[in-house]
Amino acid sequence: LATSRLAITLRGISGKQQPNARPDNDQMKPLELWCYECSPFVRPVKEKLSSLGLPHRIVSCSRGSKNRNRMIERTGRFQVPFLVDENTGIEMFESAE
Repeated sequence: LATSRLAITLRGISGKQQPNARPDNDQMKPLELWCYECSPFVRPVKEKLSSLGLPHRIVSCSRGSKNRNRMIERTGRFQVPFLVDENTGIEMFESAE
């Protein structure tokens, strides 16, 4: 927890919503973020979702979990973060978009 707060502080994220975030983001269906806590690629995605005010739920895919197997069945591989947007039908692995 202390390291998470330190990372957020160093990145300059204060918990406030970005000024350019859509005002209706909080009314969207929650995004699914498939991840596991140890991945260094997940934290920036979680921070971006929060700063945009996008509702999301975490699907934990830790080693040995049923969700990891579900992801492999669904996508043919295991890679996190994996984001599912029911609002648009878009599913994507790590991306700069």
